[in-house]
Amino acid sequence: QLLLVAALLVASGPVSAYYLPGTYPQEFAKGSKIEVEANSLVSSETEIPYRYYRMPFCKPVGGVKKASSTVNPGTILLGIRINNSPYSFSVMEETKTKVVCQGEDYPGGAYTALTSKEVKTLKEKIRDQYRVRLILDNLPITTYDLELDPESVRPGYEVGYKLKDKYYVNNHLMFKVLVHESDGRYSRVAGDASLEAAAASDLAGRKMLAGETPGGAAEKLYMIVGFEVVACSIAREPGKPLANVPCPQSYEDPSAPKAQEVKEGGAGGGGRVVGIVASAWVDITWASRWDAYLRMPGGRVHWFSILNSLMVVVVMSCIVALITLRTIRRDLAHYEALLVDGGAAGPGAPPPEAEESGWKMVGSGVQILASAGVTLLFASLGFLSPAARGSLLTAALAMYLLLSVAAGAAAVWLWGVANRTYEGWHKVCWRVACFFPGVTVAVLTVLNMFLWYTGSAGTIPLGFFFSIIFLWLLVSIPLAYGGGALAARRDIAPWPSRTNQIPRHIPAPHWASHPLVLFVAAGLLPFGTIFVELYFAMTSLWQGYFYYIFGFLALVAALTLIITIEVSIVCTYVQLCAEDYLWWWRSYHRGGSVAAYVAIYSVGFLFNTLHNLSGFVPVVLYLAYTGLMAWCMFLASGTIGFLSSYLFTYKIFESVKAD
Repeated sequence: QLLLVAALLVASGPVSAYYLPGTYPQEFAKGSKIEVEANSLVSSETEIPYRYYRMPFCKPVGGVKKASSTVNPGTILLGIRINNSPYSFSVMEETKTKVVCQGEDYPGGAYTALTSKEVKTLKEKIRDQYRVRLILDNLPITTYDLELDPESVRPGYEVGYKLKDKYYVNNHLMFKVLVHESDGRYSRVAGDASLEAAAASDLAGRKMLAGETPGGAAEKLYMIVGFEVVACSIAREPGKPLANVPCPQSYEDPSAPKAQEVKEGGAGGGGRVVGIVASAWVDITWASRWDAYLRMPGGRVHWFSILNSLMVVVVMSCIVALITLRTIRRDLAHYEALLVDGGAAGPGAPPPEAEESGWKMVGSGVQILASAGVTLLFASLGFLSPAARGSLLTAALAMYLLLSVAAGAAAVWLWGVANRTYEGWHKVCWRVACFFPGVTVAVLTVLNMFLWYTGSAGTIPLGFFFSIIFLWLLVSIPLAYGGGALAARRDIAPWPSRTNQIPRHIPAPHWASHPLVLFVAAGLLPFGTIFVELYFAMTSLWQGYFYYIFGFLALVAALTLIITIEVSIVCTYVQLCAEDYLWWWRSYHRGGSVAAYVAIYSVGFLFNTLHNLSGFVPVVLYLAYTGLMAWCMFLASGTIGFLSSYLFTYKIFESVKAD
């Protein structure tokens, strides 16, 4: 019956189109006016974003307005602040030379004389290689030639450049807009109420312009598929006629026009910057808007890494199978004798420290694993479009809040297993609900103070901080208590074998089974699995490129999960063979040991790839964020290691009882 109902629903509705946030195409008629938006300025030299109008740039005639429809928790945390700009275009109409600064505030079409503070600001941003990120129809601007099919694309263009101890601002912008002629199919479906509602709430904050086409007229429509710019510095005299001067190929060319130097202004206008723009439109056959922006280099490297990890999984699976089928059967009689003779605390029993720690980390790890898994699934399926800025981080935050129920349930379950009673489970829920969020919020608060001091756009507003705390109190903590209440209703499973209350003596371990050796060895294979993908992810994150190969990331995550499980089982078995029954939290630490390798790699990445990162605050920001990332990985992979070791040990001692 359910299948019949589903079939009727599918057959009764139109299935010719679907909508994903930020991906719905827009069509523009010739002559339609399109406004350009300005995003925050960013730099891989400092990793501190700044608002566009913090710089001495010309403002629109109607004043600066925020693009409120692009505001979400992800954009706030990432420092994305989008405003309108003085740039605008008419579709398929070229502009040879046009002055940017308009209105009474800019006499002569030039920015007012630069003050010493503005000169200092400009020079600092040029020295730190800040990039201006303009947006047209939700596409970011780039200096790359998209028609040449580049391996990767970096958004934005540099504020200026330094030459022979002098600073020059890029005040001359030659835009090129790539369009694709459309047949109007999206105009025809625009009458659908659901699609109109979706388009109206599009994160770009613009309405469909297909309706501007005269009804019934066979007018050509165009979709914008690329936004390029050539930025250069050319000195202009305010109020003088403008000549169509192209950007030079090299600034050191003697025939190149004089560049606009950054200096304090005077009566002669030497310090007044005249912004000039020119636009060209190119019709191409390529119709996929984001293909060039999301292209990542090293496709073969990704596949090689995955195949290498698959081989590791196969080898480790064979080792685990060998241990399970042959070695364990031989050792069961020996362990059973120890348990029967007395003086042995069986490996199924909890260690003394189980009552004080561990359950908080396991609960937090389960929550992180579940939220990351769901978010990665949606990203792999394409639901988190790059056009919807901040959607990935927003989805991750939402999943983390909602899956607090999993943290409460896991922590209370483990508390009951370790203590053989659920008494005091309310305190467990409170602690696990405060453990990871509390530490994270404390770190972000300290970092926010640094960002506030620098005047960065990445500063988290106080109102947003209170909103997060409100959601934590209203959503996360009650869900954690709900999960704990569900777990407390379950019966506590008995130990699979009889154990003594007096623990037996643990002999000195062989060097191969020493806890430190096992800790170091346990993280090698998982880190080898994620090494390649970690490099691409960190390069994209810290150097301003797009990262959208979530399919590869999902495969690597799945392989890392399997390898972590297998390595944890092997290490726990080696520890048990050494007659060391305190495996509980050592298995957790061994599972999370990959985080130590990630932390070491992050420090190496700072010195090798981000060696130009300058200043105390940028380095603190980098170390703090990568530290939080490594800690999340420790909690998640440690939970995998503990749960797999727990299930493995439970099953083998259950076999002892059965024998």
